[in-house]
Amino acid sequence: MPFRRTVISCASLALAALAALPAGAATPAGAGLAPIAQAHTFAQVRQGDQVHTLLALKLETGAGTLTAIDLSASSGAYSPDAFDVIARFDAAALDTLAGQAQGTRAYPIERLLGVGPRGLAHIAAGTNYPAHGEEVGMHEAFLFPKLSQAGGPRTTLAAAPGALLDYEVEVCARFDRELRSSADFDAARKGFFLCGDFSDRATLVRNINLAHPASGDGFADAKSGPDRFPTGALLVVPRDWKAFLQGVTIATHVDGQPRQHARAGDMIKDLRAIVSETLGEARTRTWSYAGGRIPMVARAAIGTDSAVLTGTGDGVVFREPEPAVIKAVMAAKHRAGQMAQIERYLAAEAAKRIYLQPGNRVRHSSNVLGWIETTVVPNK
Repeated sequence: MPFRRTVISCASLALAALAALPAGAATPAGAGLAPIAQAHTFAQVRQGDQVHTLLALKLETGAGTLTAIDLSASSGAYSPDAFDVIARFDAAALDTLAGQAQGTRAYPIERLLGVGPRGLAHIAAGTNYPAHGEEVGMHEAFLFPKLSQAGGPRTTLAAAPGALLDYEVEVCARFDRELRSSADFDAARKGFFLCGDFSDRATLVRNINLAHPASGDGFADAKSGPDRFPTGALLVVPRDWKAFLQGVTIATHVDGQPRQHARAGDMIKDLRAIVSETLGEARTRTWSYAGGRIPMVARAAIGTDSAVLTGTGDGVVFREPEPAVIKAVMAAKHRAGQMAQIERYLAAEAAKRIYLQPGNRVRHSSNVLGWIETTVVPNK
């Protein structure tokens, strides 16, 4: 039986107490926890052979700890999927546990696991922030599939020869149930977490649909791979997801230097619109990938093992090519001529060494979604 609240009469008192709880100590990047009156934040740690899901109460990066209540110990559920454990507690039960603050423990931040889903196929939004669309020369938001295993908050990224590696920080979302309709989306618990979307711009430029860039063709090839989807350690389930996103900020630093900063409220397509579009085109639309065509989802549903990447703000390395480059490519009469111009452009870009190089340290961060540290390493 799911664990239910034990002291119903204390719910209002607990909420009042929660409003006074500290949201977490500030980090150098301004990260903390969302107030529990706004959202519940969860994390996971591995102890022996078991994964424990935690209700986070206080984040202290100076001490390197997260103070939390072990929901797995309370419920007897030790699933690697946090939502399997969270489902055993309704919001009032979580409020009561947090208000009582019994059985709290400080967990080392370095032991926290990534909270991304377990699947390989995910839904991603391109140029979903106006400023990012402007810098790369795209003037509409679009969707594409990303095929990657979710990594953790401390990862490495291999710099393959010839790649032009670029970074993107994003707000990601996953759900406590399979979505087959907008009604399912409305009923679902929505979990938000920080994620990175690394890509090879050389592969993208070679494969993009020049006649219709917003088709999304080429993006799956450029953005898929085993180390291109790191995820943060905090899974945040807000009481009002739209209101919550209005206050979320995301940022990227490379070797300590600021590169990106965006507000999630600036998205063009919101999460519900992305889900609705995905389901509406599930049986009719495909994208290029690995020499063939693939759908966004295998059937007309978004499973619990998939995430939605909602897009990134401006400040990435890639910029729209100069008009002379575009003109030269489009003027070529045959594909071979176009590719020759493209390879000339890519060689010039590589020579600038402005893309990620071995030794670079990329930090993605958020005010309430935690952080991700990625080190670029030589290709093995």
